[in-house]
This record gives sequence, C-alpha cells and structure tokens, in this order.
Amino acid sequence: MDKKLIIYIVVAVALVGGLVVYFTSPSQVAPVVAPAPPQTPPAALPPTQPLPPAPTPKPVIKSKPSTQATITSVVLSQAISANGAPLNPATTFSASAPAIYAVLALKNAVQRTELSYVRYYEGKYVDAKVSHPTQKGVRYFHFDFALKPGQTRKAGNYTLNFYVNGKKTQSVSYVVR
Repeated sequence: MDKKLIIYIVVAVALVGGLVVYFTSPSQVAPVVAPAPPQTPPAALPPTQPLPPAPTPKPVIKSKPSTQATITSVVLSQAISANGAPLNPATTFSASAPAIYAVLALKNAVQRTELSYVRYYEGKYVDAKVSHPTQKGVRYFHFDFALKPGQTRKAGNYTLNFYVNGKKTQSVSYVVR
C-alpha cells in the first residue's frame, strides 16, 4: 500500500475516534435518570396520648381603685379664691383682661405629678408649660396667663390641651375679643 493512503486511513480513524469520544463524553451526553423507587406508605403512627387538661384559670383579683393623678375638670376664670378655686368662670375674655386662669380640679395629685399644657391660637402653637403641685392632695392647681402693664391680648380663638404625666386628659377653648 501506498504510504499516503495509510496516512489518510490513520488520520480518518483518529478523527472518527475523536468524534466518537467527544460526543459520548459525560459532559455532552444527557444524564440518565433512574426511575424513583416506589413510595411506600408511612407506617401507622403510634396511638397518641390524650392531651393533659387545660390549666384551671386563676381567679380574677380586683385591683384597688387607681391612685393615679387625674384632672377632673378645667375651668377658665379671671380670678381665683384663696384655696385656688375659680371665681367668675368664663370662656370669653377681653383683650385687656389682666389675667386668665386655667384652674384644674385634681384628684390624687402628689408633688411629683407632672401637669402641663400646650396652648394654640387659631390652631397654631403658641406656648407650653410644665409644672408640679407643691403639696400632696392639692385640690386645685392653676396656670395663669397674665398681661404685663400696657399689653393686650390678640383677639381670636384659643385652645388649651392639658396633660397629666405626659398623657392628654382635657381640652378647653376660649375667645378673646
């Protein structure tokens, strides 16, 4: 045989063999998936124990009435009595009224009770103040809005929101004419 022919045959066999190896390698052949084994039903569960009885509810113990300080009412006035009670209650004041008092009737107040207000004029914030009673069991406490000599108040609608220990409890409105 001719040397050239032998070289052609060897090259052809090598190419065919290489192609066979390439197309049958694991990265080129789709994996064969074995069928899943048949599922057997789970074995019967062991009989369950009865649940323990629910705990018996504890009796409700009524608590003592709250001793938290509260504002029972707010009255606006132009003057106050010696014990702090409001005199001449009103909701309309003149622009030149020397003072307006917001008298808080209190229950269970102690010295550490925090009393505060936020005041608004025509819905806009004006001012705020925080104070504390000076003695335990005080019945009345007041915030006053006094004028300095020669001043007048701005006419319009005012609102006062009152708080006890930071919690809003009462609101009152008044008019200055």
